[in-house]
Amino acid sequence: MTRLSVLFALLLLAAPAAAQDRLRERIARRHAETAQIAPLPGTQRISLTVDGAARSYLLHLPREATAGPQPLVLVFHGLGGQGAIVERLSRFSTLGEEAGLVIAYPDGAEGMWRVLRDPRTEIAFVRAVVEDIARRTPIDRRRIHAAGISNGAMMAAALGCFAPDLVAGVGLVSGGYVSPCRNSPRARAILFNGTADTMLPIEGRRQMMPVRDFAAAWGSGPGCRAAPQALPASGGARVERFACGGAEAVFWTIPGGGHAWPGGPGGAAAPDATREIWRFFAAIR
Repeated sequence: MTRLSVLFALLLLAAPAAAQDRLRERIARRHAETAQIAPLPGTQRISLTVDGAARSYLLHLPREATAGPQPLVLVFHGLGGQGAIVERLSRFSTLGEEAGLVIAYPDGAEGMWRVLRDPRTEIAFVRAVVEDIARRTPIDRRRIHAAGISNGAMMAAALGCFAPDLVAGVGLVSGGYVSPCRNSPRARAILFNGTADTMLPIEGRRQMMPVRDFAAAWGSGPGCRAAPQALPASGGARVERFACGGAEAVFWTIPGGGHAWPGGPGGAAAPDATREIWRFFAAIR
């Protein structure tokens, strides 16, 4: 995801509806000019039609399948990106080989996830992707999870908030959020944000709320407000858990971290967000 794409994301959050439509057109034109990147070896591109629209996703199946249905992790790219980019950033395909996971990287229409106004169309697409994967390989529907970066983190958060029947856990990397999730139940969440992120600042900007407040609200269940619980630090990060009333959010604050995937190319050397996300997902029962 380019810096210009993130700038467009910030402008979208702050602009009125008409201006947002014009900015989306600019993003779409820029995405159309970007060459499609090939997936990594062992990952295939799959096309499908959802509500009359041509869509696509990448699918990585582990070479050595384990017995029985396997967990599925959906990984979402940032604004102006594509599945092949976040495959490289997150390195989830490598982890999938090690842990026996099915990994999918959906492609947003015109390189974006339109979830701020009404996420129903995007959620319908993801449900179609899951059903398509289930026809190709056995998946454990109790262990479907979603992760994403930036605009992709917003997409994963929308799934966790509005489709907890589909995803059990969400991993949100370098995301920005305009309002807390008020639905209950919601998927369990793990979040990573850097203190030096100037694209989607951890302290919030304009319509975006402070990310720690978003995490605290996510981890607060019906009729209770979660108090922060300090967890053992890792990689120099501060780790806090918010949990009550059946809700849970674990928030990683990364000192000096920018708008990147921790542990991935261009990100902080530690923590390894991908492995921490999977460790969190694997513990959900």
